[in-house]
Amino acid sequence: MIKDKKNIKAEIEKIREDLHRHNYYYYEKNESLISDVEYDKLLKKLEELEAGNPEYKSKNSPTVVVGGGLKDSKFTKVTHKKPMLSLSNTYNLGDLEDFDKRVKRILNKDSIENENTQVDYILELKLDGISISIHYEDGRLIQAVTRGDGKVGEDVTENIMQISSIPKYLKKNVSIEVRGEIVLPLTEFESLNKKRLESGKEIFANPRNAAGGTLRQKDAVIVGQRNLDAYIYYLADSEELGFETHIESIKYLEYLGFKTTKIYDLCETIEYLGTRIEYWEKERNNLDYETDGLVIKVNNLSLYDELGATTKAPRWAISYKFPAKQVTTKLLDVTWQVGRTGKITPVAELEAVEVSGSMVRRASLHNYDEVLRKDIKIGDTVFIEKAAEIIPQVIKPVKELRDGTEKEIVPPTNCPVCNSILEKEEGLVNLKCMNPHCRAKLQGKMEYFISRDAMNIIGGAKIVEKFIELGFLKEISDFYELHLKKDELEKLDNLGSKSIEKLLSSIEESKKIDYSKTLYALGIPFVGKFLGGLLSRESKNIENLAVMEVEELLSIDGVGEKVAQSVYGYFRDEDNMRILKKLKDAGVNFEIEEVDERAHLEEFVGKTFLATGKLIHFKRQKSGRTRECKSSH
Repeated sequence: MIKDKKNIKAEIEKIREDLHRHNYYYYEKNESLISDVEYDKLLKKLEELEAGNPEYKSKNSPTVVVGGGLKDSKFTKVTHKKPMLSLSNTYNLGDLEDFDKRVKRILNKDSIENENTQVDYILELKLDGISISIHYEDGRLIQAVTRGDGKVGEDVTENIMQISSIPKYLKKNVSIEVRGEIVLPLTEFESLNKKRLESGKEIFANPRNAAGGTLRQKDAVIVGQRNLDAYIYYLADSEELGFETHIESIKYLEYLGFKTTKIYDLCETIEYLGTRIEYWEKERNNLDYETDGLVIKVNNLSLYDELGATTKAPRWAISYKFPAKQVTTKLLDVTWQVGRTGKITPVAELEAVEVSGSMVRRASLHNYDEVLRKDIKIGDTVFIEKAAEIIPQVIKPVKELRDGTEKEIVPPTNCPVCNSILEKEEGLVNLKCMNPHCRAKLQGKMEYFISRDAMNIIGGAKIVEKFIELGFLKEISDFYELHLKKDELEKLDNLGSKSIEKLLSSIEESKKIDYSKTLYALGIPFVGKFLGGLLSRESKNIENLAVMEVEELLSIDGVGEKVAQSVYGYFRDEDNMRILKKLKDAGVNFEIEEVDERAHLEEFVGKTFLATGKLIHFKRQKSGRTRECKSSH
């Protein structure tokens, strides 16, 4: 038992040490060594260990103190008049139901039956930025202080003055304290990283790091150049100022000239709260700032004192965290993947981890130059995220956690599939397999050809791989000869007659696909969906496109030198022309269907129409003269 206690004490001390370290990097260096989810798990574990072993509790534990300790502060330290508490976190609706019950229990100590008492909640976005407290005297901004450790923050008034969305003077001469979040809009974040990349500087991992690093600049001019933004979400002493609800106080802040998210949903039930959470989990991707969750607050301000707070968080509010976009995991190895064009892509083999609700074991490293630029090594702890919520990619290594066992990533000299010597095209960063018969390139072309946005043929990677292996598919035109092998196909394992019928039927249907999609499906380098549509409209049919010279292609608005040369070269390749002939002979559509617009007008001949409503841009007496009618858009 004594030994167990010693182990528990050691574990508690180790977790505290780790959390203090993470807090230091997060709050003072604006860097994350682990994801929010992993941090919250560690904190939860520490809370449970301390609760079960109260003799090891400490007033300096991360379960008690908020934020970082400002050890390396370059700014004047300021004590908050009211502590800037953090919020308790949850990742599931069940915890929100418990929060609702807990609130009602505190408000109805005398009767458990009164838990059905109505409590209204306000749902707001939880912005992923830097918390700030701003003080005004007689309507004039006099001081701005960061959260710090919740009790003491840093005076960043001069830098805050550079943020245009923070009013320097209010519409009323009032003395108040407001709290909000400093963020870097996503558009500004992308622009900033692009400039840093061009100048050879290390890019910021995420908008929060960029906002934090900017706010702690000693040169206020740099702050002004980076276009930070601010959203205010809290008016201190709201009740003393005469407000009864949180919504009233937010609307007052808007009246004074503060910028808010304008998102404060009133939720009378936990069920409705769940509906709004589901909505914002999708809708947040359309915002121009990062939000990592939602904040749920009791709307009635008079209940705040009764509900109270712990040493770290108020009991009248809780945050619901969205599934993590970024998490950390171990980079176990790197494999090299061959694409349809022969491009060799490094793929990170990872220790399995959940990202945005799904398990991830592999992630893109883009190209070898990117590996070198980010200084990624095998054995690193790395941050990964899902680009556009779909494709996992490695963002950066956590160099602070290296122990010396990490290994350099070495690029291959030969194709991992066909063993051909790899080449690097002039002016490009990608290694490429130039072997036209490489099996991996063939499979990539086939999968691309039948994809949903192209010919939309039922099948997928496994079917393509199997048919290539059996010799049924050697080039894309072979799809239109599979019907001749129907008897052989039906004998294959795991492919019944119904599956074969569906496959052959979808191949037949693909012959009617729009010319623009057929053009895209061919996989001409640099010709994606947009250019496929553009080129099909301009050429009308494949014969016209095939004979266009480079100069003709360049005359099309939207076509550049690379695209023109690529399209011109594609139609000068004998093998490509042979395959195109087979596709056309099979009945694949390679022209735009011309529509006689005059035919549709015949039904209107000799008829009179009456239009009612307000006329815009011209007077009623001129309404008969259609040439004077202008669009209101």
